[in-house]
Amino acid sequence: MVYTYSIQGKDKFKEAVKISKEEGLKSLFIKLFLYFIYPQLRYALMMFSSIIIFFKPKRFFYFQGKKLFYFYHRYNTTWNNERVIEVPIITNYIKSFFKKRILEVGAVLTHYYSPKWDILDKFEKGKKIINKDIINFKPIKKYDLIISISTLEHVGFDEEIKDSKKIIKAIKNLKQNCLAPKGKCIITMPIGYNLETDKLLFANKLGFKEKIFLKRINKKNEWVEVPEEVAKSTTYNKPFNAANSIVIGIIKK
Repeated sequence: MVYTYSIQGKDKFKEAVKISKEEGLKSLFIKLFLYFIYPQLRYALMMFSSIIIFFKPKRFFYFQGKKLFYFYHRYNTTWNNERVIEVPIITNYIKSFFKKRILEVGAVLTHYYSPKWDILDKFEKGKKIINKDIINFKPIKKYDLIISISTLEHVGFDEEIKDSKKIIKAIKNLKQNCLAPKGKCIITMPIGYNLETDKLLFANKLGFKEKIFLKRINKKNEWVEVPEEVAKSTTYNKPFNAANSIVIGIIKK
């Protein structure tokens, strides 16, 4: 066994020398970091995140008069951004549509739960994920509830072909071709991330029947409902990380 290990060690050394000659020392150091240090660092960060979550006090906020608990999860460090309220708000709607047909636009909740609903995402691969463009998706059987967490602000914005009006087409398609009669569509979006989408939102061109705004009020990442004008004046990434206010847009059929 000692002989085997020594041969492997020599092979690794030769490979390292080859990389340094062909790609340079910088490339070699990066690969060594990714191979030896990054996995251990990632594991340590995961453990640290778990400790933070364990010791965080269970706090709550109010959404439309209902008491909901802030959502803490190590994925995307939700205690430091808008996911802390988006996830509980959306899952609260999911509970009220138990055993009904549900579609999630954007693969977000799959990072926190085992989805029992369909997911529409143009790029991300995975179980129950439908890889189609939102403006072309026409399901055979329509959905009673459509949910979306901080996804539609990327439509036509973080894509190869830019189209600031694509979000209007996307929401129109969801309502006309995807939402069942008496169905409901709940969409969350950050204010200030996509300024063109913000203009459409505040000009009432997105087709929302109702708009509810929440604002982050302190470093503890606590949120409260606010009037539209208050949310409109906030800035993305300032003074706090990521969204400082969000909209929950509601569409009914």
